Amino acid sequence: MQLYACTPMNLSASAPGTMTHKTYTVLPDIHAGMLTPDNLENLAALARSYRIPRMKITSAQRIAVLGLAPDDLQALQAELGITSSPPHTRNRVHYVQACPGSTWCKHGVGDALTVGRRLEQLELAGPLPAKVKVGVSGCRMCCCESWVRDVGLAAEKKGWRLSFGGNGAGRPRIGDLVAQGLSDDEAVTLVKKTLNYYIQEARCKTRSARFMERVGIDTLKKALLG
Repeated sequence: MQLYACTPMNLSASAPGTMTHKTYTVLPDIHAGMLTPDNLENLAALARSYRIPRMKITSAQRIAVLGLAPDDLQALQAELGITSSPPHTRNRVHYVQACPGSTWCKHGVGDALTVGRRLEQLELAGPLPAKVKVGVSGCRMCCCESWVRDVGLAAEKKGWRLSFGGNGAGRPRIGDLVAQGLSDDEAVTLVKKTLNYYIQEARCKTRSARFMERVGIDTLKKALLG
């Protein structure tokens, strides 16, 4: 299990008036929130070995290891092979959320876990302008909030529905509908094509929501679909 993010985090001191101390939060590379018993045991051993005070299940289906002491950071990096640069600068999406889908949920009509894993493994044409979050929902209930992700896939009876340019942050935005009725292969191919267009046309540090406000869905669909 590798870690791909190390984020400085200030924690409050226990006594009033004392200075805060810097610790680190690290995020294990957990694929779509899926864990085996061995994974859980490894995380527990990690927490004990590095005297981790707390661990947090995040909204992004990851487990944050909180309160790592600065003196332990290099040792943890060496042990688990932490990659210092964020995924979007390495031609990959920031993270992929996926629901249980048809594998584990009675409502699922699409294999969200398999499609999500394929999207995690996409090699893009270059570094992304900004982080890209992906939500893959196995049915129309949209448990992974696909409409407010940079890339959103939701399975319907006729195939996958793809939206782009969603954002759930301080300036929320519903993503634009790019296409629907897509097979697994068509969905993955069109996501890659969409992200490569975003790489080519967007300004540096521009999230997809702001990019789509500038270019519009008609321009995007003309470039992608003809």
